[in-house]
Amino acid sequence: MKFLVDVRIFDQPLAQPLLEAHRDYLLENFEAGRFLLFGAYPDGEGGMLIARADSRNALEAILELDPLRAGNCAKWTTTELKIAKAASEALLA
Repeated sequence: MKFLVDVRIFDQPLAQPLLEAHRDYLLENFEAGRFLLFGAYPDGEGGMLIARADSRNALEAILELDPLRAGNCAKWTTTELKIAKAASEALLA
């Protein structure tokens, strides 16, 4: 299953010292194949990712390990996603 995860930071001062660990967490899950794509919003108030997991519960267990969760400074919205088509150009900067 694939999921779209929207992360919105609502407390920037609390989030700031956690961002480096958060980026490490994202890279670790990307390299493990759990996160297929991730990126930050230009306004600095969060970002999104596309994740692969066997179930919503399995994904939630992965998301619980995000350092921003421990900081209680962001909100996550998770939606199951059924990708119909994707263009490789969509992934280019």
